[in-house]
Amino acid sequence: MDTNREVILHMESLAQLLKEFASERISLFEHSYHPESFGSFVLVVGRGHEQLRFIWDGKDAILSVSFVEVQKTNAAPVWTHDADFSLPKGEGLYAEIATQSIDMLTI
Repeated sequence: MDTNREVILHMESLAQLLKEFASERISLFEHSYHPESFGSFVLVVGRGHEQLRFIWDGKDAILSVSFVEVQKTNAAPVWTHDADFSLPKGEGLYAEIATQSIDMLTI
């Protein structure tokens, strides 16, 4: 697939995800995307002092989820690994991120 097309698809999916998050008051804190590394990316979203970090390993098709409760803005966060999800060919990747975020951040 053309790299530019992959980037466009990722950004469109990210935009749709953020629109879904808006109604849940979930915010984007960090995003980095690496199209030359099989489309791998890091996404940090949160609500209040709780944040989730999603790391997508595009080569191995593994989504890792970690959680942190931020105590001070100047302290380095200590992430707690929560789960890994195998998503062959990235199927359902953004839906899994949405589900995990809404389930974990809106309780």
